[in-house]
Amino acid sequence: MKKSLDIAATVLTVLLLLGFAALSLRGLIDPQSASARFGTAVSDHAGTLFYRVYLSRNLVIVAAGAIFLLRQQWTALAILLTVTAALPLFDMAVLSQNGVTPPFFHPLAFAIIAIAAALSWRRARASRA
Repeated sequence: MKKSLDIAATVLTVLLLLGFAALSLRGLIDPQSASARFGTAVSDHAGTLFYRVYLSRNLVIVAAGAIFLLRQQWTALAILLTVTAALPLFDMAVLSQNGVTPPFFHPLAFAIIAIAAALSWRRARASRA
């Protein structure tokens, strides 16, 4: 069972990082359509620039997560994923406060990130023992 959870932690984190990277790169290429899927479309240069900065943040998370994963730094990865789990919650709150219904993938993203974080914390504890 422990081995299965270790594999699940790695596989889920890899899939999560690949998904984050794919969505971010797609959004950098076509910010108007990507932002519309996010919940509100950007329509001017300032909005496009802000959205690209937002997506660049996601790519930094991907890079850091990949480094932590490759170096098997489970505690650092667990911290990163735990903090990252707050992002979809924050996005949902901001969208809701501005009268925009958050897309369905925000709660799903939160759940996937939270599960990956929990598995990484379990792996971090196991590697210290």
